[in-house]
Amino acid sequence: MTYDMQKRAKLRCMHLLEKRDYTEKQLRDKLRVGKTEYTPEVIDGAIAYVKSCRYIDDARYACQYVECMKDRKSRRQIEQELFQRGVSREYVESAFEQTETVPEDGLIEKWLEKKHYCQETADMKEVRRMYAFLARKGFSGEAISRALKKGTSEDIGF
Repeated sequence: MTYDMQKRAKLRCMHLLEKRDYTEKQLRDKLRVGKTEYTPEVIDGAIAYVKSCRYIDDARYACQYVECMKDRKSRRQIEQELFQRGVSREYVESAFEQTETVPEDGLIEKWLEKKHYCQETADMKEVRRMYAFLARKGFSGEAISRALKKGTSEDIGF
């Protein structure tokens, strides 16, 4: 019976990995909450099998994720999402070292343009709203202030 469960767990992992990449933590969670109740030993065996075949690799996953998201998200936001997916800090740092990231100021400018933000017509309420929006996106306060002050000589109070 254990052999059947082990084989079934391996096949489940392979089926999941056909559709998209998973981190080790995500795959463990998928096996844990699925219809079939696998024991921790069976899950460990299935994960070991797909790792030995190099079907899951958290370092590779981190590099691909950073490469894909670097034009849309801040470094801090990417880091948080990878940590939530179970990728270790060393893999995340390595992924950022291997990937040439877009400067934070450039990403902020894209967001300001997308939100139709105009410094000349913005009142204090709109400036604060935009500051809060960019802060929630994970950008540093210094970079946000720099971008919002661009084109004006007055102090915006941050």
